[in-house]
Amino acid sequence: MTAVDACGALALLLLLLVFYFVRRVPVYVAAGAAITLGFAAATFGTVNLATVSNWVVMTLGLGACTFGLLIVRVMLIRSVSLNMLRGIEGGAADVFGENIETRPDEMRRIGLVSRAPSGENALTGFGRFVAGIVATAYAIFRIKS
Repeated sequence: MTAVDACGALALLLLLLVFYFVRRVPVYVAAGAAITLGFAAATFGTVNLATVSNWVVMTLGLGACTFGLLIVRVMLIRSVSLNMLRGIEGGAADVFGENIETRPDEMRRIGLVSRAPSGENALTGFGRFVAGIVATAYAIFRIKS
């Protein structure tokens, strides 16, 4: 095992520990970026022509892992089903209504939907674009909705 490999394994372990212990998304992003950049800076001096591809792949891999775990963190935080289960476990009365009612407002805030003259929600151009990407991903990965 080379020094770059050992540092990469240590960086991955640190990243997993940060994912487990850090709950706030901005703090996780900052820590993940610091770990990835720290690995790159600490190991850059050991890179030569024969090992540069290994270093690049490991650095990009740590960045991709940071991003992938960020997606998982956001999914865990935002999941309506998981929030409902947590609320039911905590004895909340109307867990379903509270979790579902906030979604259209959030979609309006980020520009996915707007109010139609009839009062119904209607997809914006950006909303149709995102819906197309989601439908394509569902078709590619054969996800039944």
